[in-house]
Amino acid sequence: MTGSILVIEDSETKLASVVAALKSMVPNYMVETAKSVRSAVAALENKSFSLIIADMSLPTFDVESRERGGTPRPFGGIEVFDYLMREGLTTPVLVVSSYPALVEGSKSTPLEKLASDLARDYPETYRGYVYFDSAYSNWERQLMTHLERLSNEIL
Repeated sequence: MTGSILVIEDSETKLASVVAALKSMVPNYMVETAKSVRSAVAALENKSFSLIIADMSLPTFDVESRERGGTPRPFGGIEVFDYLMREGLTTPVLVVSSYPALVEGSKSTPLEKLASDLARDYPETYRGYVYFDSAYSNWERQLMTHLERLSNEIL
């Protein structure tokens, strides 16, 4: 397999883990990163990707380490799905979340419910999710399973 993957993640530690896993699993792929909705959209405006791996909890814009603000919005990743739909892009998207449920105000959405909502609302792009837990390697096996399943689609 060859191509390019966009990883959208604002946590440096999680981003480094996902990128390292991808480089070992699909070494022929170029891996690019974005740390916010805005930088992800800019990357998508300038290049086509074979696959997108996105966190759901994302800030609107990149935040430098010395800046305040930029708190991740629980459903910021939905904006990436919305952008793809508006532009008619069908790039497959895998969601990688370190939260078993996303909380916004008093509303809590378990990851499984989010997955079914994404499959219903974005059937052209949503391809599955991985629950990321840095203490275990299960997430890496889940990611590999998704990559193997998607291999024909992302070639």
